[in-house]
Amino acid sequence: MQITKERDNINLFEEIIKKDPNSSRPYFKEITIEDREILNPYFDLVDYEACEYNFNTLYMWQHAYKTAYHIGDNFAVLVGEYEGEVFSILPLAKKEDLPKVIDFVLDYFKEIEEKLYFRGITEEVVDYLKEQYGDRFEYVAERDIFDYVYDGEILRTLKGRKNSKKRNHINYFLSEYEGRFEYRLLGKADFDDCRQLLDDWTVNKEENNNIEEGVDDERLGIEKLFAHYDEVCDRLKIAGIYIDGKLEAFTMGELLNNNMALIHIEKANPEIRGLYPYINQQFLVHEFPDVEFVNREEDMGIEGLRKAKLSYHPCKFVEKYTVREAN
Repeated sequence: MQITKERDNINLFEEIIKKDPNSSRPYFKEITIEDREILNPYFDLVDYEACEYNFNTLYMWQHAYKTAYHIGDNFAVLVGEYEGEVFSILPLAKKEDLPKVIDFVLDYFKEIEEKLYFRGITEEVVDYLKEQYGDRFEYVAERDIFDYVYDGEILRTLKGRKNSKKRNHINYFLSEYEGRFEYRLLGKADFDDCRQLLDDWTVNKEENNNIEEGVDDERLGIEKLFAHYDEVCDRLKIAGIYIDGKLEAFTMGELLNNNMALIHIEKANPEIRGLYPYINQQFLVHEFPDVEFVNREEDMGIEGLRKAKLSYHPCKFVEKYTVREAN
């Protein structure tokens, strides 16, 4: 079945994920928790440093981007929808297989009569595309979705003059709450406490007219990981800090690759001085003591989030590009 431009108001993405036994067109299945065991081996094929190349990231945000996948010959291709357009991210394949997979994606977009649209493409692959395809594509650096990457040892120790304010905040917290707090890993029995913290955190944001775009989608993503904790707990770690028996901070993270931790979520009571830098530090000290790098994801163009992430002094960014087929 060929998709024409006259779609009679049928959403293109709905056509893409519709399984048609009479069509030779590749079928893309929307990601569900049951696809974790299918996709994780393909994520393990790559060493991309961007946060998108992780099953739990894609599963958390699947409802927002309608992410779907197709399994090919030793590769997986991922597509989604953003602002009404179909896009793909980097294929999951060994580096030597990348050329054939790029060709597969090009052929697929041609078949659905759309110009190729990549999102979240790393600089390394941009260089490859430029070398192989010349001026066939247009490349735009998307600063709002650059991932912030930090030196793991510096975040664990906060050594150096530039981190003196963070150390001062932590020292204040340790002094003010001495003997009253506990850091520990969290499990299903603690998730209602996490939900209460999220409710309180949201109210605080609303009262200060500081509510961030995407908060509802983020909350839904967190709830999805809570609901399927048994399936994801082999990789995902959740930790929190209780003060006087009340959960006041929690965080979620996992290994993105052998050398890098990925922090998905970090929430804390903003009224407690030093709590944010303390849970940031302790999560790495206890759960990721040896990783060289820490990816704390993007700032989405949110001014306050950008300021907070810059205050930890990233050692580099994972630069990400939008790549479109030129007219």
